[in-house]
Amino acid sequence: MRYVRLELTPPTGAVHPAGQRLAAEPDLERSEIVYVDSFPDGTGILLYRLRGGSEALESQIGDHPLVLDWDLFEGAGADLYCYLYVDSGEPASKLMSLVGQDGLIVETPIEFTDDGSLRLTVAGTDEMIQDAYRAIPEGFDYEIIKTGEYDPTSKWSIFDLTTRQQEVLRTAVEIGYYDVPKQATHQDIANELDCATSTVDEHLRKAESAVFLSLLG
Repeated sequence: MRYVRLELTPPTGAVHPAGQRLAAEPDLERSEIVYVDSFPDGTGILLYRLRGGSEALESQIGDHPLVLDWDLFEGAGADLYCYLYVDSGEPASKLMSLVGQDGLIVETPIEFTDDGSLRLTVAGTDEMIQDAYRAIPEGFDYEIIKTGEYDPTSKWSIFDLTTRQQEVLRTAVEIGYYDVPKQATHQDIANELDCATSTVDEHLRKAESAVFLSLLG
């Protein structure tokens, strides 16, 4: 079995039309798709992990014609989760058909990058992966990050950090966040990068996790 780690950019900025409503919210950040599944009747489930304000979601999501049911609930810290039970919609239908047809493994969570692309890992035989490349729907951009022999127990390394995660981590080091005693706070990092402290917290947690996992194997 082989794996491919890649970034996939949907032409509409979202994998499902209902997800475009989330992408359009200026005060909302999509962090991950925690769970995704599809059913023979064309319906499917998407579970998003979000950050930011949720005030406008009820009107944006609740009245979407393809949303059959939905829920918004809080997680740990500043995390929000949005559960969507949706009817068939593009490009999600084509992507799920591609996965089902070729028998690929798609690992979750699927991470959103800063530009709205999806960073994900798929696994299968060489033939499955080559067939999937050829069948990627028109309009999608993709970039291969790395590939190799698939080990379901392995975790991703520091080299899988997004550009933004690397920038936040580098800034934290440079201004003394990791000094002893600590010389900087999340607010200081946010000021340097002109972003919200919640964004710093999100990127640092992911970057630190990748670093520690790469060190511990």
